[in-house]
Amino acid sequence: MTNQFITDKKFYGGAFRLILPIVALSMTQIALGFSDMFMFGLLDEASETAIAATRIAMQPFFLFAMILFGAMSGAAVLCSQYWGKKDTDTINAVTGATFLLIAPVCALFMTISILFAPQLMSLLSNDSEVIGAAVTYLRIIAVAFMFELVTGIFSGTLRSVENVRVPMLIGIGGIAVNITLNAFLIFGLAGVPAMGVPGVAVATLISHFLRMLAMLTYIIFLEKRVNFSLKKMLNIRKVIIRDFFKYATPVIGNEFFWGFGTTIHMAIIGAISSEAQSAYIVSNTMEAIAGISMMGFSTAASITIGKAIGGGQSRGMIARYARTFLGLGIIAAVFTISAVFMFRNSLINLFGLRGETQEYAAGLFVVVTIVLLVKTCNCIIVVGIFRGGGDTKTGMIIDMSAMYFISIPSGFIAMYFLNLNVVFVYAALMLDEIVKLPILLMLFRRRKWIKNITRDFEETQKTS
Repeated sequence: MTNQFITDKKFYGGAFRLILPIVALSMTQIALGFSDMFMFGLLDEASETAIAATRIAMQPFFLFAMILFGAMSGAAVLCSQYWGKKDTDTINAVTGATFLLIAPVCALFMTISILFAPQLMSLLSNDSEVIGAAVTYLRIIAVAFMFELVTGIFSGTLRSVENVRVPMLIGIGGIAVNITLNAFLIFGLAGVPAMGVPGVAVATLISHFLRMLAMLTYIIFLEKRVNFSLKKMLNIRKVIIRDFFKYATPVIGNEFFWGFGTTIHMAIIGAISSEAQSAYIVSNTMEAIAGISMMGFSTAASITIGKAIGGGQSRGMIARYARTFLGLGIIAAVFTISAVFMFRNSLINLFGLRGETQEYAAGLFVVVTIVLLVKTCNCIIVVGIFRGGGDTKTGMIIDMSAMYFISIPSGFIAMYFLNLNVVFVYAALMLDEIVKLPILLMLFRRRKWIKNITRDFEETQKTS
């Protein structure tokens, strides 16, 4: 058994130095969503409209964030392995290539969000009051796409070279500002006009700008590990572009179509009723709380495995790293899921839900609890182990096939043809996670995901 897992205490110290800052940032992000819904809950009759409006208005931003996360994850596959070789010039070039390729996507999302906000929001809700508030929100935050682009790409690069502390501090600072401004702008504290839903959008825009400003200040004046420079970032070899497309495109596709799939989930739930949609949004927040360690272990696994491969570690040792991260992630998930399930009623009551909406939320969270442990295993294998190992295609194929051929059709049938309760519709939408697990475990054991994708650029230049 000891040969299956890492026993070196130094490994665990290094692993938790990566995991804990990511978990801390996730906790503050959840706190932001939690505080928004708690504050909206104080608006009495307007609370459910406000919750639904802000959530659907964030869907274009969420889709862009998924594309950005995919680009960052794909770039991190390269950066973490080059970090194992201590090749910081190539890490600069990969960062520059990521900016070059994702900036046009950012501009497209900004334009569509401003010009076609009513059409987009009407796809996600049939409540005219919700749609009106969501359109206002979306048009205010549209500029924040650009701020998120800059902050997100530099944060991803810093994490890939084991600097997780700075993105954490900047993220937590931005969220603290966001929560504070929300309180002032929703309720009109200290003489500030009460703005309700638009106030949340203004607070979000300001906090994203301040995060970008803080990140650029650090990169320009303080960062020493990668030594970012515009000259190095623009020194992009053609082979870097090819490698980026080869390894990042599947991840971008995976994240975008997964995000789009969850938007379809919301549209299916929203077609039932605004009460069902509000309950679904609350259950997602509860899921984020219960699954708080999932991305921490996934990101730490990806960084550690990528660095080990780039540094020339043996396949056996890399497999042990992977098994250890998976085991730790499962233990953490059992603990957090159990804790949240025990206090589920108290948490649901904090959102100010009433009647049918509250009943829906309680039922949905039972499904969340059952599925989340499986979802944690799937996430660590795909996002952490496969991507860190250099295999970005396998996870995409399995994720997309399960979602679009099993999950979405099942949810559509459960809602439109069988007219089932929202709890059973949501359960149908979660079937893909159950189907994926045995396939991913089988592929994980085969170790074909271990791939060294770095290049020796001195040799490349001689032969080119």
